[in-house]
Amino acid sequence: MGDNGEKTPPGTTESGDDGDDVAGTSESPDAGDEGGDDDVAEMYGSPDAGEDGGDDVAEMYGSPDAGDESGDGYGANLDMDSPLLSGDAPDEMEEVTGRFYVKHTEDVAVTLHEIGTEGIYTLVENPGLEVHQILDATLVENPPLGVSYLIEELHEQRTVPVEYSDEPPTRQVQQLATDMEHDQAAAIEREGEGEIHIIHVAPEDVAETAEYLDDDETTYKNAAEFGVERVEIRTDEDAGIVSIRYLP
Repeated sequence: MGDNGEKTPPGTTESGDDGDDVAGTSESPDAGDEGGDDDVAEMYGSPDAGEDGGDDVAEMYGSPDAGDESGDGYGANLDMDSPLLSGDAPDEMEEVTGRFYVKHTEDVAVTLHEIGTEGIYTLVENPGLEVHQILDATLVENPPLGVSYLIEELHEQRTVPVEYSDEPPTRQVQQLATDMEHDQAAAIEREGEGEIHIIHVAPEDVAETAEYLDDDETTYKNAAEFGVERVEIRTDEDAGIVSIRYLP
């Protein structure tokens, strides 16, 4: 796999034909709705210039002043007892415990996204993590600056498999898709854990869409948020349906 989620509220109750009891369905997308804020399709998006600084760097350190009788010059304003210069770390470093998605990895650095928040954390060590993995972990700030993190305790590390099924989408999914416009999506809940997401695309785009979902970070983040163990993708090229099934 390469390196590189809102769900529509459930509505009516109906049963799928493949043994998945569906607790409810979402409202069908409205072709005239220009907002699209609740559209699950937003989860599956298709695959800064700096401002010129006006502050002179020298001003950070204090320029020599001809009228300064002390003659201390540069560095006169520095606090030599600051943590950066003295090497002293704060008494308590921040800890973050949560579930994380592994966004990017290198030999000595890892980028994590915290599930359910906007938190982004950079690890300065890679303890064998791989892209798309899900972690339950406690992170601690890396002294002295605290701008990066270390894994203090790794509670669980797992990979969520994304698999393709030869089975067609369920009858319920097919029926819902007939009321959807192209490039729209919906979600339905399952009887137990997980959800089923439906994307209606042009028939010629089915294969490409399914392949994209296999490497899309949203697929794995959804799996982590739903607490499921695997993801199954079903397609119907003639009808233009892609079904993403988040399963326990």
